[in-house]
Amino acid sequence: MNRKMKFSVGIISIICIVLLISPACTAGLGSLNLKKKNQQTQATMQSQYWAVLCAAGVYENAPEQDRTSMQPACDNLTDVLLASSEYWQASNIHILKGNQVILQNLIKELLWLRKNSKSEDYVLVYITTHGAQLKRNGLPWDLPPKDETDGTDEFLIMYNGFNKWYGIIWDDLLNFFLSIIKCKGLCLIIDSCYSGGFNDAPVNVGEQQKYTAESFAKGFVETLASPGRVVLMSCSENEISYGSDFTNWISSGLDGWADTTMLGASGNNDGIVSAQETFRLTQFWFNLLGSEQHPTIADSFGAEFPLTYT
Repeated sequence: MNRKMKFSVGIISIICIVLLISPACTAGLGSLNLKKKNQQTQATMQSQYWAVLCAAGVYENAPEQDRTSMQPACDNLTDVLLASSEYWQASNIHILKGNQVILQNLIKELLWLRKNSKSEDYVLVYITTHGAQLKRNGLPWDLPPKDETDGTDEFLIMYNGFNKWYGIIWDDLLNFFLSIIKCKGLCLIIDSCYSGGFNDAPVNVGEQQKYTAESFAKGFVETLASPGRVVLMSCSENEISYGSDFTNWISSGLDGWADTTMLGASGNNDGIVSAQETFRLTQFWFNLLGSEQHPTIADSFGAEFPLTYT
């Protein structure tokens, strides 16, 4: 790593550490309430299911950027998950919406997943907001590691992202925090413009790594395409995404439709709706309707990723 790269990664690392210890961190504001008796693991399930669901929809000092469909789409997805009560417990789902969707809170919730998820568990991370491509002086900008074929990182805009320089999360940073979560499988769903760029391979940072500038930088340069993740993205990395169509189709599939062979579905009728099944259904209807956005998938899980059951 040359001096310029070390300096850039070091600055980024320090910024993230400052954000993590900021008193503004209020993760869990959107967690669903549940009595203590419901916090125990379902007796019929060896694996637990954990989720962080984020929907901005409104933006600080930028009302012209508000998108009213995002939060209801997130609510609908939550209801679909909770309908599969054998898998999903409300206490295991944390939700950030509106002004709660800031970088500090998102990182805090990803660390909550790291703390609670075990190697036999399944994890879902869902984010819907505005997306964009990173530019510097009007030119594409790929932050270390230099891993973008088109020369630009993609990023997601937080609630305060239109007027705060730290109000974004870019693909490499999100990838790092996802990669430190121990689980059997992780499903990432991104509904945003340019979301197809959030398909970076997991990074190997070691199970005992501490949250320091040194380990953060190390994680960024030790890319490892290990299995265990499926990423569903609403469009390709050079396209814009319209409304919340992608999320709504994903939710419809997870409600049971995608496990059938009806009306564009290509399920196996085993009573379990996988991430792959609901994606295939969604992709079918986007293509059939001639949509200008093309949902994409990056699948290194190696099997059907169970999300709901019928």
